Amino acid sequence: MIYILLGIMVVLVAMLGYAVFNLLRKVELYETMIERFYTNTINILRTVRELDDRQMFEKDDEVGTLFQQLIGTIGELRGVVYEEVYDNTQESSQGFKTSQEYQS
Repeated sequence: MIYILLGIMVVLVAMLGYAVFNLLRKVELYETMIERFYTNTINILRTVRELDDRQMFEKDDEVGTLFQQLIGTIGELRGVVYEEVYDNTQESSQGFKTSQEYQS
């Protein structure tokens, strides 16, 4: 009787260990994808700001929304990547400013 319970416990522990291993692998994959997306978004914003050196497009009503969306997305991702709440009104450590800070 004890051998049957021990056998069931061993099988159960092996199945749970396998499930945890698969879940850990998926979480690590998702973390890598989020960090890569965050880095790519920062590079896109940096490139767009280099192309718009006079800030003509950033201050435009229609195209300026693209800048605001990029800044908002980076702010949200920064909170996920660094596990802290990021306030979009402050200047980031990357040197990005919101359009309101450029106007002042």
